[in-house]
Amino acid sequence: MNLHAPLPANDHTQARNIDLAAEIDRCVLCGMCSQHCPTYAIRADENESPRGRIALIAALAAKQIAADTTMQAHLRHCTGCRACEASCPSGVRFGAIMDAARAMLPRQDPPSLPSQQHIRWLRLYQRTGLQHLARASGLLKPLGLAQKDNLLPPIPDTPSWQAYYPATPGAEPRGDVALFTGCIANTFDRKALEASRHLLNTLGYGVHVPPGQDCCGALALHNGRPDEATQLARQNLETFAKLDVQAIVHTASGCSATLSEYHRQLPGTETFSRKVKDISQFLAEVEWPAAVAIAPLPKTIALHTPCSLQNVLRQAEAPRRLLQRIPRLEIVPLAPNTRCCGGAGRYMLEQADFAQGLRAKTLDAFARVQAQQEIDTLITSNLGCALHLAAGLRERGQDVEVVHPVVLLARQVEALRA
Repeated sequence: MNLHAPLPANDHTQARNIDLAAEIDRCVLCGMCSQHCPTYAIRADENESPRGRIALIAALAAKQIAADTTMQAHLRHCTGCRACEASCPSGVRFGAIMDAARAMLPRQDPPSLPSQQHIRWLRLYQRTGLQHLARASGLLKPLGLAQKDNLLPPIPDTPSWQAYYPATPGAEPRGDVALFTGCIANTFDRKALEASRHLLNTLGYGVHVPPGQDCCGALALHNGRPDEATQLARQNLETFAKLDVQAIVHTASGCSATLSEYHRQLPGTETFSRKVKDISQFLAEVEWPAAVAIAPLPKTIALHTPCSLQNVLRQAEAPRRLLQRIPRLEIVPLAPNTRCCGGAGRYMLEQADFAQGLRAKTLDAFARVQAQQEIDTLITSNLGCALHLAAGLRERGQDVEVVHPVVLLARQVEALRA
């Protein structure tokens, strides 16, 4: 197969502002990426490696092969962790290549965004006792719904945000930032969003929460819907452009990674991309007033690093630096060779076998840490990872809290004010 044969133009590549042929041409087939690929580690199949997938995509774009079921499966198995991209000596933009490739595949998935009506039904399912009855009946497993049901955390009420939260009275004013709430995070990670807002106000920052914002577009972009992703990006860019802020922060590293790359979808928006910060990165970089006291926490926690934080945002150490502000807290990382946990957006639902295999490796690494010392808290900075890992821990019968770093830190700040 000639990987460097001329490829036809593809309109879908415009959603990531990528010349697919030129990007593929960067790949020198060295194979250094394979050792970092989570799916290759499971299957040891070249078609499940970044190099193999690039070869398949080149052949698909050149119409040398058809997008049959087997070929589609190899591409859809990719978690999008971009560990290959971070380790590539040629700088191949594998994430953009995959997004362009998925846009060439036949669409077989529902709309990317969960509606508020879906969330209301799920909340009703929990609060009326239907979830308890469904689990007790034993019907979920034969219906193929047990894994999806186990991923579902308690769904809280989601009150409306104020458009602006001023700095805490008495704090020295330090300017304004904007909080991106997202779609899924606004429901399932509300504690982290509220903790972020609280910490920012405590440090002297006013926080804008603009009502016109929408989903970051990651779900659409990574599922072959570039037009939808671009529309969402334009909506968010227009909304946040109205604000005079130092940074745009978010709690889910997967969403922050997408926001930080809007300039790749829509050239000329680099100013927005530069302002995007993972909340741990922002809070770890700013100076904390001496008046903000943090209560000691004499315990040991385990720290999980999401792929998006490490491979895209390149801020793997930010949560650790932030949590080191808590006196007497000991932070133990999971094994450094632990790859993607499988909690990659909708991947945990659509590629359940792969996702659960990858999660098992991550939880085994956590178990090895637990074998050395007592740990009942696992920290992670991405909502998808948190939901996926928490479900796995429940299946193993382990009472472990999976929590965002800002939630833990906010608790200790509040502990001295109670």
